[in-house]
Amino acid sequence: MNLDQMVLTGILIVSGVLFLARILTVVRGIRKGTPEVWWDHLGTRIKNVVVYGIFQKKIYRERPAGFLHAFIFWAFVFLFFSVLEIVTAGYIPGYTLPLGPLNGPLYLGQDLVAALGIVGVCMGLYRRTVSKPRRLMHEGNRAAIVMLLFILAILVSFLLYNAARIIQDSTEAMAGWRPVSGFLASTLSAAGWGGVAPALESAMFWVHIVSLFTFLAWFPYTKHAHIVFAIFNVFFRKPEPAGAMRPVPPERASSPGASTVRDLTWISLLNAFACTECGRCTDNCPAHESGAAMDPMHLMMRLRDAALATAGTSRRPPSSAADGGVASAEDLFLSVHSADAIWSCMTCYACVDGCPVLNNHLSKVLEMRRQLTARGELGAGLQGTLESLARYGNSFKAPPKARTKWARAAGPAVKDARKESVDVLWFVGDYASYDARCQALTARTAQVFARVGIDFGTLHEAEWNAGNDVRRVGEEGLFETLRDHNAEAMKACAFRDIVTTDPHTYNVLRNEYPRANGGRVLHYTELLDERIQSGKLRFSKRLPYRVTYHDPCYL
Repeated sequence: MNLDQMVLTGILIVSGVLFLARILTVVRGIRKGTPEVWWDHLGTRIKNVVVYGIFQKKIYRERPAGFLHAFIFWAFVFLFFSVLEIVTAGYIPGYTLPLGPLNGPLYLGQDLVAALGIVGVCMGLYRRTVSKPRRLMHEGNRAAIVMLLFILAILVSFLLYNAARIIQDSTEAMAGWRPVSGFLASTLSAAGWGGVAPALESAMFWVHIVSLFTFLAWFPYTKHAHIVFAIFNVFFRKPEPAGAMRPVPPERASSPGASTVRDLTWISLLNAFACTECGRCTDNCPAHESGAAMDPMHLMMRLRDAALATAGTSRRPPSSAADGGVASAEDLFLSVHSADAIWSCMTCYACVDGCPVLNNHLSKVLEMRRQLTARGELGAGLQGTLESLARYGNSFKAPPKARTKWARAAGPAVKDARKESVDVLWFVGDYASYDARCQALTARTAQVFARVGIDFGTLHEAEWNAGNDVRRVGEEGLFETLRDHNAEAMKACAFRDIVTTDPHTYNVLRNEYPRANGGRVLHYTELLDERIQSGKLRFSKRLPYRVTYHDPCYL
């Protein structure tokens, strides 16, 4: 083994040790979370890996940033084979991958994606240093710039290394399959640099090796660890309805929710290390945009730090500075996000929908809310609302018999589904029943149902609040009371489907209630659309104006 090979071996060993040491530390931090099933729905999980992990479907929602990321990603995918070839060539001069006729197409792909990768890196540097989108201007921006410079060095040195080889022997280097490297070789030769090709090849070999393996050793210690963990995160993301909330495990009934890192599942902690710090979640967050303290991206960043703080110990870690004060790194409310921020979340799912690596920010927020409610630390105005729901079954402090007051303006009497069978059970909801602004609309909806021949009825005063928002403020016990009451009332009725005009009610009935009588849960727009498609609902004229429909979060 000559000196060059000894140096190369040393670089590989040091880089590999640093890389593996960090990865193992991160894995220890992730394993501090509670167990969670990951082997169900394997078909869906594999599909997610292909669609969102490999082809990165969500990345392209934002342009041109999505394309620049794709250029860089595919450059790394294709250049993986070049790394094998170049490193092996350091030990076996002239080595090429034993792929036979496939080498040519592979080299063509490598050359083209390397050029596109350089374009992507330059676009990324422009965004980070010139245009400076607000969401990228956080504490991770400097590391992102360093990463882009590393990638630029890796890609440029790769092309120049091949260009130098082409100058020396175009046949051996398969110049016909390397258009970009060939162009660089022609340019260098025309500029009179042909004589230094051997030195250039050696220099670019070492620039490539040092840049690549320094990057390999460094990136797991930054937010760029998502390069490793994002693909696993996509696989382990539990396929479940978007608005569904998981029940409290029986063993946690006395202390529901999460107050420390160890109370979250290991997949929740994996989310934090898969975070790319792209800021799309925060950009889409209405609470953040309105000036509230909620910041989904920083929630993930701080959760990652908190998980790492627990990685080396099975006991409570020493105190660490967080949010300007000294606090236990394990306490989620001190090291991750404040109670005020947690209560400001609107549970709209925009952060989750916008995340390209399928992180679920909302699940952490809801678990932390459960803990706050268990402690009695409720958000502003919640105490009175919860008391009203517990006493009256609605949030308006109104008697149950007033729930059908709106029906007086509906024309024909609205059937009581407890007393006679109906095709459709209409779960009306609190606001549609009690709010003066909504009652007229509720009556009109009943008239439309009757006009298109829908046989419907309601639970009348037996209907209580469905409990969607009760559960999302962390009051699991009250939610179970409301759910069980409504489920029993519906169980005693004879109907085919359930319909509701309230998106929040629609979500909880569809995802968190036992399916009454095996029927469907429909939003009224779905029910009316069925009538339109079947020809039972027709329009006599076109409206002379445009209507904008507000699409609620829970649809």
